[in-house]
Parts: sequence; C-alpha cells; structure tokens
Amino acid sequence: MRTLVTMALPYANGSLHLGHFVEAIQTDVYVRALRAMGREVAFICANDMHGTPIEMSAAKAGLPPEEYVERIHREHREDYAAFQISLDEFYTTHSEENRLRTQEIYRKLVERGSIERREVEQLYCEVDGRFLPDRYVRGTCPACGAKDQYGDACEVCGSTYEAVQLKDPYCAICKDAGRGIVRPVLRRSAHYFVKLSQYQDFLRKWTTEPGRVQPDIRGFLARWLAEPLKDWDISRDEPYFGFEIPDRPPGEEKKYFYVWLDAPTGYLSSTEHWARKRGRTVEEWWGADSGTEIVHFIGKDIVYFHTLFWPAMLHASGWRVPARVHVHGMLTVEGTKMSKTRGTFINAREYLDAGLDHEWLRYYFAANLGATASDIDLSLGEMKNRVNGELLNSVGNLANRALSILWKSLSGKLGLLPGDAEGVDLWHQASLQRASAMQAYLRVDSRAAVQAALAVAAAGNERLQRKQPWKTIATDPEGARRELTLAVNLARVCAAMLEPVVPRFAQGIVEQTGAPLPAVTDHKPLEEATIREPRPLVRRMEDEDVRKLTSRFVAEAPREASAPTPASVPTPAPTSPAEITIDRFAEIDLRAGRVLAAERVPKADKLLKLTIDLGEGAPRTIVSGVAQAYRPEELVGRTVAVVANLPKKPLRGVESHGMVLFATGGPRGLTVVEVGEEVAPGSKVK
Repeated sequence: MRTLVTMALPYANGSLHLGHFVEAIQTDVYVRALRAMGREVAFICANDMHGTPIEMSAAKAGLPPEEYVERIHREHREDYAAFQISLDEFYTTHSEENRLRTQEIYRKLVERGSIERREVEQLYCEVDGRFLPDRYVRGTCPACGAKDQYGDACEVCGSTYEAVQLKDPYCAICKDAGRGIVRPVLRRSAHYFVKLSQYQDFLRKWTTEPGRVQPDIRGFLARWLAEPLKDWDISRDEPYFGFEIPDRPPGEEKKYFYVWLDAPTGYLSSTEHWARKRGRTVEEWWGADSGTEIVHFIGKDIVYFHTLFWPAMLHASGWRVPARVHVHGMLTVEGTKMSKTRGTFINAREYLDAGLDHEWLRYYFAANLGATASDIDLSLGEMKNRVNGELLNSVGNLANRALSILWKSLSGKLGLLPGDAEGVDLWHQASLQRASAMQAYLRVDSRAAVQAALAVAAAGNERLQRKQPWKTIATDPEGARRELTLAVNLARVCAAMLEPVVPRFAQGIVEQTGAPLPAVTDHKPLEEATIREPRPLVRRMEDEDVRKLTSRFVAEAPREASAPTPASVPTPAPTSPAEITIDRFAEIDLRAGRVLAAERVPKADKLLKLTIDLGEGAPRTIVSGVAQAYRPEELVGRTVAVVANLPKKPLRGVESHGMVLFATGGPRGLTVVEVGEEVAPGSKVK
C-alpha cells in the first residue's frame, strides 16, 4: 500500500519549540513503523511562509520577507535533522509550485460556483495604513466581557465572533510598537468567500466514515456540522506577504489569498516538488484514483482547517481526500502551559545546546502518546526516571549484560537458543508481542508499542537473572551460551520494536550483534554468530541534565494580595494533611475504569454524568464536577482511576457510585488521572 504522511506545516516566524516535536516525533514514529513493515511511504512537510505576522517580523528584523523566511527554513531543517525526523521532503509554501496549485484550486472553486465576491466592513488602522487581521486587533469580548481578547475568538469563554463585534477595539500593532491605544475605524473592502455550505453533505459523510478521525474529534465535528457552515473568507488586503488572487475585476486593488488557503496546498505542492526530482508525478500520490492512503498529523488547535476547509478544497478540485487525520493533544511543561515568562517555553535548539540527548525526548514522548488527542505533559524528572529505568535499565541492560559476558568469557560467539519449554515459549511470546507492537504503531498508539517492548525485556531480564548463566560458564559453557543467546535475541526483538522510536539505540544493537534487525515477518533467531565488542547503548540521564533546563524556570509572580476581610482576620497558612497508615490507605479500592459515555447534568454547570465500565458486568454511573475543565466527549474512551468503594450518593437527581480521580493544575485547572488504555477495566490500581 502506498502511504503519504504529513505533519502540520510549522510557521516560519520563529524557532521550533518542544511542542512542535510532540507532533514531529509522533509522525516520524508512525512513518518509520510503516517503513519497517515494507510499506511505500512518502513523508512530506514544508514551512508555512505567508501571512501578516511574517511580513511584520521581517520588517522588524530589517529583512525582505523572502530572506527572513529562508533563514527560518534553514534553522527548522537543521532542528528536524538533529532529532532524526526522517522527512523525505521539507519544502516551502513560498514556491512556484504552490502558487500554481493554489490558483488551480481557486479556479476550480470558481467553476463550481463556490466563490462569492462581496463588500465587507473591516477595522482599519489609519496610523499603520492597513486593514487589521483578526489577530492584530484586540478588545473586549462581546459575549463575556473579558478584556484584551483577539478579534476572532475569546480565550476566556471560547466564543467566536467577527472582529467588528469586539467592544472597545484597539490596534494591537500600535500597542506592541509602543504607540499606545489607537482606535481603528470601519472601512469597506471587496473580499472573496468560499461557500462552504455547498460541501456540508460531503463533509458530514467524510467525517463519519470509519478511521477518518478519532471518535472524540468526530464529536467536535458533528457539532460544527449540525449548523450551516459559514462562508469562509479566503482573501486579504494589501500589504500582505502571500500569493495574489488572479482573475479579479479591472481596477480592483490587489487581493491576496489568506494563508490558510495556500498553506495546506503546500502538502500537495511539496509532494509535487519531491516527486518531480524522482521522475514521478504528483498525480501518483494525490490523484483521485491513485489509491494512496493520505494521513495528516495535526494538533487539536487546527482541526477546523484540516477536517472541513481542506477536504472540501480537495474534493472540489478533484484531488484525493485524506484517508485519516490524526489529532494529538498539546504539550504542557511540569503541569502548566508553556510560558516564556516562567521559562518553560523550551526551544529545540536550547534542549540540544544543553547537551541533552534527542533520543531521550523521542522515547519520553513516544512512551506517553496514545491514540487519543489527550494533552501530554513534559515532566523532566519523569523523563529521567523513564529513560533510565526503562530504556537503559530494562532493554539496554538485557542487551549489554548478555553481550558483555559473551564477549569477555565465551569468545564473543552466540550459540543456539535453549530448547526447554519455557525458553521456546518465551521466544514465541516475543514474536507475538512484536506483532502487537506493530499493530499499535498502525493505530498511532506508540505508548502501547513501547509497553509491548518493555514486556519482552522484562521477561528476558527475569529469566536471565533466575538462570544466572555467568555462574555456570566454568561448568557448563554451552548451556550458559544458550541462555545468553536467548537474551541477545530478545534484545534484538526489543530493538526492532523500538526502532521507530529510538533508531540510534536500535542501530547500536545492530552494530554490536553484527546483524540487521529482524524483519517484521522474520521469526528466526540469530544463532552461532560472532558478535562485536559491546558498549553502552544510551547515556544515563543525570540530575544535572534535568537542572540544565529547570534552572531557567522561574516561579510564577505572586498574585496580587486579595482585599482583607471585614474583620481583618489573616488567612491561616495551609497545613499538610495528617499522615495515615498503609492499612488505612489499603481500605481505598482504586480501580481502572473505561469511560463509555459522558453527558452534562441538566441545570448543573459543573457536573458531568459518566458511564464507566469497571469490569463488573454492568457499568456504573459516576457524577464528576469537571464540566468546566472537560467537554463530555473528551473523556469518552479514556481509562481512568476510580475510587470504587464509595457509597452511592444522589447528586442533582443522579445516583453516583464512585469517584473519578483528577489532579489539580495543568492548563485546564483539573487533569484527569489516566491509567493507560492497555489496562483492562476493573484492574486494581496500587
């Protein structure tokens, strides 16, 4: 099967940060797994190079936009290479191929009667002499009254609106430049709109087809598609760094394509650029009848563009629509939103310059990323523990111990696998685990794949420790050789399972065993072969490595003191909870529960009614006060920690039996405690 995989186009307006690498690593792991399975894969990306922010950043840097974005492009290319992101093509949207393909799609939309030109009122800054894009006008939210909100959406209440609906709007450009509050005026201008509602039926069908999007994302789309889709403004007034709209009426001022029209077209044009260099055509990959499986990886902040606008554009212009759009969550650092003021906004180059191993981050992200769009937190302490405890002490230890003993005491030669029933079964189970891991990679569940590899390593280490072949070398050298040969082969299977995640680590085992990793369908062990001198496969992550990044973190500024109470009584300092015995703790029955359904409790803004499978035959109903942190569909499908032995209690007319655990903190204020999708409902949490 031919597969074309893309990750979202990074904007050429600044350095890549670690949040970008959640997606880059997840996508690269998927691509490498497909290649390991023998699939024909093209991994395509580009820099998104157009729009007002880039135009203004270039001016601030004293550079032409073309020179500015090219500088960013080189930096991004180097950073992706440093993290072993195995792109086949990393191109640019500011290309002739992209200009022509964007115009082609636009003209197809015109032919289908999907483009409408009409006059619109916009906010115009007379100081800057320009119409203000949504993100360059701020004001008071018309829905909730929150101040300093952008011109398209409120970050406080989530409402969307037109910039002209803002109360007390001001020019953000002028304020950022130190010119104070400058009030824009209303002016009229001709704009071009895609009548997206013409494609509503197509989009309803496309978004509900199996495998297109994750179930929780399908719920978001269903709400959007339940109402008539609004026309989409695809034009911008000059000055604007982008492609000029063709075929306009005589005498009309220049108009440019909105960046979100030509940015996704960059997937198409970058494929064309890559294919042409190889004597192939873009139609082989994007043709409507090409048979290509097109898979997009994106963050949940750009779902609307990739699941509504982009498929509609492809469908209208006769290209192949995506087979799958995989959405991942956002990155937090130490439980909070990445923040420059707190020092937790970490650029990729800062991570590398601190001397940290890029495979540590690859392993940590992959070991924590499941198939859902849940957010992921970067805890540097946890990364250290997982890298050292799992990658080094489990998989690395299995390989290094066995190879070192063979090298030093048994002439560096492998023997045959042991023939006892337990050994034969262990080798068979390793093959089954590898097949399970590859299926997990196909589901974009690298967390489950990593766990499968760790299970093989754990079984191998347990047998090696129990058999202790180093003690029998003098009395039974061939028996010891057999045990060590089994351990080496189990390590090779682990390396093959983890190669999509940590390719350099896996290559280390290849070099030391002198044999390539076993193919997916190859279950034959490496026997009676000569190994090479072993060496450590991964450097241990030390406390000093953690400090190199955490030393730049700064504490949040103290909040402004609240007004004293009428009696001027000081608030007592919080006290630590009283200690309890282990016996008291053991009274709590913690179990894994899978959320089957979730809905809001009527007339209760904070409550969600959850239907949870606890492995009891019939699901339970549990009411949780988290409706302001989670939408119902965001919890469906998750495996969560549940206190199962609480008595039933009526809450707003619903009988609740149990409690789901949530941690305070994180960008939502509350974060659900997840157990892991591979854990069966009803399993004890200890």
